[in-house]
Amino acid sequence: MEPSRRAPEAELVGAIERVTYAHEESLYSVLRLAPDKGYGPPPERFPFRPELVTAVGRIDRPAPGMRVRLGGRWIEHKEHGTQFEFETVEVLPPAGRAGLAKYLASDRFEGIGEKLAERIVAVLGDDAFTEILEHPEKLDAVKGLRPAVRDGLVAAVALDFGAHRAQGFLRGHGLGPVQAATVVKRLGPNAEELVRQDPYRLAGTIPGIGFAIADRIAHALGLAPDDPRRARAALVHGLGEAAGDGHTLLPRAELVASASALLQDAVPVAVLEAAVDELARQAAIVVETELDGEARVYLPHLAFCERELAKNLGRLLASGARAPLADEDDLARAERQSGVALHASQRAAVLGLLARPLALLTGGPGVGKTTITRFVVQLAKAKGAKILLASPTGRAAKRLQEATGEPAQTVHRLLGYDPTTEGFVHDARNPLDADLVVVDEVSMLDLVLGHHLVKAIAAPTRLVLVGDPDQLPSVGPGNVLRDLLACERVPRWRLTEIFRQAQGSMIVVNAHRILAGLAPELPPRGDRASDFYFFAEEDPARAAELTVDVVTRRIPETFGLSWIDDVQVVAPMYRGECGVDALNERLRAALGAGGREVVQGARTWRFGDRVIHTRNDYEKEVFNGDLGRIARIDADGVVHVKYPEREVRYEGSELSDLQPAFAITVHRAQGAEFPGVVIPLVPQHWMMLQRHLLYTAITRARRLCVLVGSRRALQMAIDNADEALRRSALAGRLERTLARP
Repeated sequence: MEPSRRAPEAELVGAIERVTYAHEESLYSVLRLAPDKGYGPPPERFPFRPELVTAVGRIDRPAPGMRVRLGGRWIEHKEHGTQFEFETVEVLPPAGRAGLAKYLASDRFEGIGEKLAERIVAVLGDDAFTEILEHPEKLDAVKGLRPAVRDGLVAAVALDFGAHRAQGFLRGHGLGPVQAATVVKRLGPNAEELVRQDPYRLAGTIPGIGFAIADRIAHALGLAPDDPRRARAALVHGLGEAAGDGHTLLPRAELVASASALLQDAVPVAVLEAAVDELARQAAIVVETELDGEARVYLPHLAFCERELAKNLGRLLASGARAPLADEDDLARAERQSGVALHASQRAAVLGLLARPLALLTGGPGVGKTTITRFVVQLAKAKGAKILLASPTGRAAKRLQEATGEPAQTVHRLLGYDPTTEGFVHDARNPLDADLVVVDEVSMLDLVLGHHLVKAIAAPTRLVLVGDPDQLPSVGPGNVLRDLLACERVPRWRLTEIFRQAQGSMIVVNAHRILAGLAPELPPRGDRASDFYFFAEEDPARAAELTVDVVTRRIPETFGLSWIDDVQVVAPMYRGECGVDALNERLRAALGAGGREVVQGARTWRFGDRVIHTRNDYEKEVFNGDLGRIARIDADGVVHVKYPEREVRYEGSELSDLQPAFAITVHRAQGAEFPGVVIPLVPQHWMMLQRHLLYTAITRARRLCVLVGSRRALQMAIDNADEALRRSALAGRLERTLARP
């Protein structure tokens, strides 16, 4: 039973006669069930005993003939009348020969029809399922039962009853029905035995189940607080939490200390140290010792990616000089044709980037990164070079395409995901076919994606990486751009001068002022010609109301921007009255769209909702951070989201990959650019009020940026120049790689 639910008020036992509806992923089912004697709706609901009752709830793979014991309550549905709403499920052996035959003839046992099912029951009797499980050789006496069908039946019965027993065990320990079914699918019909052996195997391998849930189950099963299995799980959990915070590694001493704190000092440090060594022997973690003797600990895939990325970056840098794709005369000609006169630093950047196997172009807003990138692409194309352009997100790729006039795509799509191998088509054995690869917004490039990208670049292909190191780092673990900049042997051109065409933009000017620790310059009261404004309101509730008014009324009236299509609210945190969650509710209410809705969990989706996808889905080709809108909802609950490049279907549990996006966090906004951006700032968000975060939020605005909220919160963000340190050894690995003869 799920502890968040009320205890069952009633019990219903009977055989499933018909499955009216069953969703494969959510497990929500509507059953018609024949109650056993003594069970059924209370007499006050039915003056006579019905032959069949309706039961609704979550059950894995229901089938006609299946006998179940359901725990729940009788309810009165406004359209469908009396129903039994169940929360707990126990699968029982079918009762009677007719029930056995009906169940065996269901579509869950392949190759067995009604006649063959009747013959099996005739041979094995009323205890047919027990006989199949314990004495499968007795099936040899069933006429017409082919060996392959017999073996499939034995396996299916073992799986069926083992799976349902395991699910009952897991749900009894507080897992939800979908979680329990997922555990059984992952671990098999022996899931109960495996979980009893080590409850911590659940943590980190099953979506939504972390250390805390596994630890609760372990405690219920009687594991001691200082059990070595608990110590090992706490250490792996610590590395997973660190990866979620952007670290690729942790120093051993820090990892042990964090695990000890998590376990409330119930496990001696010596046991934790021994657990580190045991996990390393099991290859569950990787422990490396630096030259200075400090040991660092990784999750295996992060250690592999860091080593391989350093090796492949070193391979590119050591691959030798390239013939320049342009000279000064070519560049001068391109300047005349485009009517753009470059600064000397910009010319040096263009020619340098076109003459290196690997190079970086960095700088903040208004310094000409886009102009330089356009010239690099234009000159390379004039030489007949094959060019590929990419960015970590779809929106950033679209901006790159608009800036260069050449096709651009996400890095994921560039590399090509193969669902059969769950890997990328392009790798070291099948590198990208190009003379020049340009990747923009590389501050968003995490360690894993960076590894896959660079290993797919083979000489003589050149790689140009463009980004702003003052932006927030990637959501995933790693600090790739800053690590590359920390290695002095990586060629780089950093642009610092704000050029004339950008000097008139207060967005650009104020982004640089904030980065320097200065307060933004604001237009005089009543000025409607600026592109940067601040509306002061100290009270968080009134600041939230003001934010909605600025978005939905003032900006459209003053600047002619459609708030639905052109204005994005970017907030520091999810919580609070000016947080993402509350503002999404307010803005959705302001939209007032009607039409069909669909409910998934605690969230309701409806036509017109602005949404953001929250994980990389290679099969759907939609990725973490992609923004879209719900274009329609079908009668069967399928939701269609329109993204800039395609329309994508979502149904059932797939909807959990979406979040509302009228307001999004600054991290979610990375790589995107919007005509208008509104940023609420309140002291309640003090944990996230930080200079680089505010700088990143402001630079998401293309035509208009409006800050709303507390002057004190704004100053807190400007004053806080501290950045969370990301643990990474990529720069050092690359230095050592390049130092080798």
